[in-house]
Amino acid sequence: MDLARRVDPGGDARHPRSFFEEPIMQVTEQRFDNALLLKVSGRLDRDTADEFKATLLPHVEKCRLGGDVLLLDFSDLEYVSSLGFQVLLLAQQKAKAQSGSFGVAALQPAVKSVLDVANFARVIRCFESVENALGVMSHSAHTAYLQGR
Repeated sequence: MDLARRVDPGGDARHPRSFFEEPIMQVTEQRFDNALLLKVSGRLDRDTADEFKATLLPHVEKCRLGGDVLLLDFSDLEYVSSLGFQVLLLAQQKAKAQSGSFGVAALQPAVKSVLDVANFARVIRCFESVENALGVMSHSAHTAYLQGR
């Protein structure tokens, strides 16, 4: 999933305006045995929250006891707004209702500090790294991750 924002760089009579697309969020998928890793890059805010939700929730449906482990890699996530928090909390609630395993890993310091203020880690499992998360969440996925990176 790639989301982009139209940017108007301005201009004048000699240099007319032109619009270009500025990427604001990207989600890439990788599978390691029974774990699905979604790497989220950019910003999770009012412009991207709905599309992110539409991308994330079908994966959460597969995140159930005996099913997929779902891990979000936030190493390239620059910002999370309150709408982004709501999407993450909804995903956690759905995963928990199905006894699924869901977590986030590798938070940037700016994102982590905001999440810490909101006591986010009390609700959603947060890990220092993808490797650490997979080691806790799924031994077979951890092994596949170590072999595949």
